[in-house]
Amino acid sequence: MDATTIEWDERYKEGGSALPWDTGTPAPELTAYFSRVKEAPKNVLEIGCGTGTNAIWLVQQGCKVVATDISPSAIEWAQNKAKSAGVTVDFKVSDISVENPVDAKSVDFIFDRGVFHVMAQEKREHFVQVVHASLSDGGMWLCLAGSADQKREADDHGPPQLTATELISSVEKLFEVHKLAKTSFLTPEGHNYVAWKAIFKKR
Repeated sequence: MDATTIEWDERYKEGGSALPWDTGTPAPELTAYFSRVKEAPKNVLEIGCGTGTNAIWLVQQGCKVVATDISPSAIEWAQNKAKSAGVTVDFKVSDISVENPVDAKSVDFIFDRGVFHVMAQEKREHFVQVVHASLSDGGMWLCLAGSADQKREADDHGPPQLTATELISSVEKLFEVHKLAKTSFLTPEGHNYVAWKAIFKKR
């Protein structure tokens, strides 16, 4: 494993406060999206699935789901949770900056909660290209990312923060911007971090 993989894997091995994003409930932005669409997606890729909460929920909505994470420990945890829930998810240890975990045009919806925003700037364009290649024509990508509109104290180690320009500039060549709105990352400890909710459609 490379240094980045080891770092994330150690956090999942530690669990608890090392995983402030792991609330144990499906992301409200994801459930809201499904409540509004006329026809729910059938084939879904979740990038950065962590312990599998969202992937399991997606299967329970009738989706066929491929869910990836860079951390082997996260995937093992997610597999156990899916087994306990009695659902089948195709979990994969995969680094989206290195490989495409699915065949071209094989999914119609991609969910990314806090992966794009941890990518180094030079890797974002490749990330977008992989997402674009994975989606079927007209497919949708729901991206949640930290927002630079929130001022923080120097010792506040919240999620990475992107300006709207930083979020959109790597995306707009290949995707239509259907929605860009404010939302929040809420942690189990009660922290509230301003975030972007972006809905993109493949051009």
